Amino acid sequence: MPDNQIFFAYPSFPEQIENTIEEAISILVEPPYNLNIKSWKQLDIPGRLFVEGIIEKVDNSNCIAADITYLNFNVTFEIGYAIARSKRVFLILNEALNPEKKEISQLGIFDTLGYQNYVNSSQLVKYIDSVDDYSSNPFPEYSVDKSAPIYILDTLHKTDASVRIKSKVKKSRIPFRSYDPAEQPRLSTLEAYRNTKQSIAVIINLLSHRATDSRFNNLRGAFLAGLAYGLEKEVLILQEGDEPVPLDYRDFVSVYKHPQDVDKYINDLAPKITEGIIAISTIKDKMIEGLLANLNLGATAAENEMSTLGNYYVPIDEFHDALNGNIRLAVGRKGSGKTALFFQLRDNIREDKFNIVLDLKPEGHQLKRFKDVLNILGEAVKEHVASAFWEYVLLLEICHKILQKDRPLHTRDHTLFEPYRRLESIYAKDEFIEEADFSERMLILVTRITEEFKDLYGSDASVYLSTGKVNELIYKHDIPELRNELLEYLKGKRSVWILFDNIDKGWPTRGLEYTDTVILRALLDSTRKLEQFFRKHDMPFFTIIFLRNDVYELLVDETPDRGKEAKATMDWTDPDHLKELLRLRLVFNGLDPKAAFQDTWHQICVSHIEGMDSADYLIERSLMRPRNFLTLVNHCKSNAVNLQHQRITTDDIHKACAMYSADIGNEIGLEIRDVLPEAEDILYYFIGAPAILKLGKLREYLKELPVSPENENRMIEILLWFGFLGIRINIEINGDATYIYDVYYDMKKLKRLAQDLENDDLGLAIHRAFWPFLGIENATLS
Repeated sequence: MPDNQIFFAYPSFPEQIENTIEEAISILVEPPYNLNIKSWKQLDIPGRLFVEGIIEKVDNSNCIAADITYLNFNVTFEIGYAIARSKRVFLILNEALNPEKKEISQLGIFDTLGYQNYVNSSQLVKYIDSVDDYSSNPFPEYSVDKSAPIYILDTLHKTDASVRIKSKVKKSRIPFRSYDPAEQPRLSTLEAYRNTKQSIAVIINLLSHRATDSRFNNLRGAFLAGLAYGLEKEVLILQEGDEPVPLDYRDFVSVYKHPQDVDKYINDLAPKITEGIIAISTIKDKMIEGLLANLNLGATAAENEMSTLGNYYVPIDEFHDALNGNIRLAVGRKGSGKTALFFQLRDNIREDKFNIVLDLKPEGHQLKRFKDVLNILGEAVKEHVASAFWEYVLLLEICHKILQKDRPLHTRDHTLFEPYRRLESIYAKDEFIEEADFSERMLILVTRITEEFKDLYGSDASVYLSTGKVNELIYKHDIPELRNELLEYLKGKRSVWILFDNIDKGWPTRGLEYTDTVILRALLDSTRKLEQFFRKHDMPFFTIIFLRNDVYELLVDETPDRGKEAKATMDWTDPDHLKELLRLRLVFNGLDPKAAFQDTWHQICVSHIEGMDSADYLIERSLMRPRNFLTLVNHCKSNAVNLQHQRITTDDIHKACAMYSADIGNEIGLEIRDVLPEAEDILYYFIGAPAILKLGKLREYLKELPVSPENENRMIEILLWFGFLGIRINIEINGDATYIYDVYYDMKKLKRLAQDLENDDLGLAIHRAFWPFLGIENATLS
């Protein structure tokens, strides 16, 4: 194969990798192989940036072979660039050097591509020589999404800079999509490619090595940067400080020292995006053949499909209850559709221009700072300070929304002019109003309170604050005056709605704390008081707070006033609802809206797999979460399109389930860690375990964990709660297990079915969704 040029990318450390690969190259370039192979060591590029030579070599090669034994920024960039340039990519991994397989799985990019193991140069020579297909890795065609032309790589923890970046983009009035590792721990190659291809610009925030998750964040950034450069997109790589990016890439990044420094870079980027939208509007979208290849099933995260979600949203009962103002809490698991409900409620309610709708989604960073203040205070004072804080924030946000909404109107309506100016005058008494984004306004307020508290009281945990001192610390406005002016102005409005999401993002990933309970309870109390005040004066006022249901169970349900809060549970239990969710998305692509789900589904997928209806097969593995179901179907579709199948085949489904299993294994592991930090890696202890086991055997597995004996039953309950384990009523009789969603998320009922975990012969089953992730092949009893 001398006509095919191969470029070898590998890290410079450890030297054993370099020695093994260079030895293999020296053999492969000589007879009888005579392959045309170059590595980065053989580049001659005096006077040029090193990366320029790398890019040129990739462009001139048919394929790239890359070693991922140890995850590396440069190699990851080069793999992304090669994929974007339609080059064949071979990934290799040296089994003899303790490769970072766990990290590869957690990152998500490379295991979806697949890799070949080797231990020495002879094995590597044999593998490279055996490759007979140098055609490029196929990826679907995607048109630019003009409704959201920016793709942002978000950070796990929402720092001042990451909040500033999104806030600044929002101010530019250019919609965006984002990848948020807090919501979706693993980034797949297919998702990264699709979102980059659909964008005009990609914004990447690289972190200092001192930042939590900096390594994974910067590896994701390297891969997206490679894709973006290869696809010829506008790329803004923001670098915190001077050190995370290798010197070879220094000219590719924009360095910032302070969060406000990002403004000028985004200011320069915004007009380029506008020009890009104008340019592509004259270009006819390239169509590829086949129904499956042209399907757009939407994004798995509601934040990334706001412009189209209304076309295929399933109006569940909880939506109507919320729209009628009958609930104050919407609770559900991650991926259950809380955010979709949030956006649909917002869009429906604000269709009436006389409604005032606050759609509040703070980032965790602001609340963490406020929590630092609360942690200094004694318990008797915490709740009072937190309630005062939320009342102040919400009143100011209502005022801000009115002033923003009616700014053009008040100059044309003489009845609004004077009330508007009075409200504006009151509101302008605090720098809190200066920023246009809620996250930044809240951050300014929290920072001000924190600094003033420390100036006055230091870090003395014995501080007791009277009501007057609390008001003096938090309020910079005359609250009664502000409240009364708002009430007077709102007489011309229909209703006020507060939709509050992301409250749990303010809590640490290493377990929930007492102060979190205080913050949540204070938010509930302050909104209830506002509702009572405004309704007393005949102004309809509604609040809906969106929570994960494990947070509700662990925190809200333990408070004395839990019965006061009307809640709707978002968790899904009916497979037919998930089928309708998918049917509506298929209909949105032009399929017959009157056709039944099965008729529609069978146009794109085989009807059965392993003797089971294919849709039911996927739903069973979704843990009854809409996001999971869509992720699985999208994986199936991508596998089929990449292999140029006209319909999804059984092989496509099997590959999709393996990819998805890694996704869900990592995601559920993180959710468990949030509840019980010491069980961070619990799922890894079940690698190779039997699919069906007795309770006594399960306890043996748990003994290997750093879980204290008194927490053993709690750990088992958590595994049941998250659907990892189910109950086999009669372990000797073949049949299905009962999982948490089968009992409508009633943990008390599931525990009773589990005989209160008192019988070591109780049968338990590991959910099929996790089998590929854990290497479980059959349901043998242990």
